[in-house]
Amino acid sequence: MDWVVVVDDDITNLKMAGRILSKNNMRVTALKSGMALLDYIKTNKPDLILLDIKMPGLDGFETMRRLQEQMNPSEKIPVIFLTADDSQDAETHGLALGAMDFIKKPFIPDVLVLRVRHTIDLVRLQHDLEQENERIRSELAMASRIQSAMLPGIFPAFPERKEFDIYASMDPVRGVGGDFFDFFFIDRDHLCLLIADVSGKGIPAALFMMASKIILADNAKSGKSPAQILQDTNEAICANNPEEMFVTVWLGILDISTGLLTTANAGHEYPALMHADGQFELFRDRHGLVVGGMPGVKYHEHSLQMYPGSKLFVYTDGVPEATDAENALFGTTRMLEALNAHANESPKQILHGVRQAVNEFVSDMEQFDDLTMMCLEYMPKER
Repeated sequence: MDWVVVVDDDITNLKMAGRILSKNNMRVTALKSGMALLDYIKTNKPDLILLDIKMPGLDGFETMRRLQEQMNPSEKIPVIFLTADDSQDAETHGLALGAMDFIKKPFIPDVLVLRVRHTIDLVRLQHDLEQENERIRSELAMASRIQSAMLPGIFPAFPERKEFDIYASMDPVRGVGGDFFDFFFIDRDHLCLLIADVSGKGIPAALFMMASKIILADNAKSGKSPAQILQDTNEAICANNPEEMFVTVWLGILDISTGLLTTANAGHEYPALMHADGQFELFRDRHGLVVGGMPGVKYHEHSLQMYPGSKLFVYTDGVPEATDAENALFGTTRMLEALNAHANESPKQILHGVRQAVNEFVSDMEQFDDLTMMCLEYMPKER
């Protein structure tokens, strides 16, 4: 049963409001002053307060102001002002204080009942939505932690291996995202590197990301070539992809002893390569179709020779497509400039430098896409 407190110094109005609401299955408490209400609310929490504006002592406005100060935000009780005043200023002032509505006196019974019920229902709906939002925020935070735990996150990643240094980062736009990276040994001499970007954002992209990451890793660890890894991953995803999502993937396998990097590209951004004492430049490899686009796709392989001091930078489109207030894109030209400004630094410092350049470019503009980067420096043992 809905519980309404009516506050009015006029006994006739109290009785009339009480009778109307009681006949409509509401519990009614009648109080004669603002002070009485403030004292009553200390130990009681009705569903709604009907508060007269013109009362001796504390008027309705001052009562409302003190009521707002007295209650915690999470415990605030909705208030409808009762008034015989048709003044626009009075209504504006009351709404500014936090009132939900105004009801004019003398009461029209049906109007009184409907406005009371609608206000109570609205506040309950708001409360339910707040609880649901809190549940969603909690689940998103957990999903973000789960997703982060699936990505390599400890650096240096292989402290016992001195032949290379690697660093990677992912900044999702919504706590969870569709970008991912991975690196792992296939055997003692072959390191698999991959970076990918799932279509869409949020939870659906994150779920598809985790499935894609597992399938790619399983195929890579079976000793297949980069092209075959993408081909078999594509077939597996296309066989069960009712939402028709897809993922762009750049994948490479580094032969650590020789520095030969064999790669394949499924619709992903061009990698950037720098040799010792040189400059980062885009390696414009031949793109294949995105993974999950359609079955039966063949992928092409490319070979890159890494030398002592060579560095590889791979990234998702969140980097070149970062946008400033004028809707200009950061672009690959600025990206290469940022890379070359930090070319002699470690992979970690290079990523930090690029991220700083992106941040300075977009300034206060909100990030609209996941931003993921990975950099490897090849430092083979001397023979």
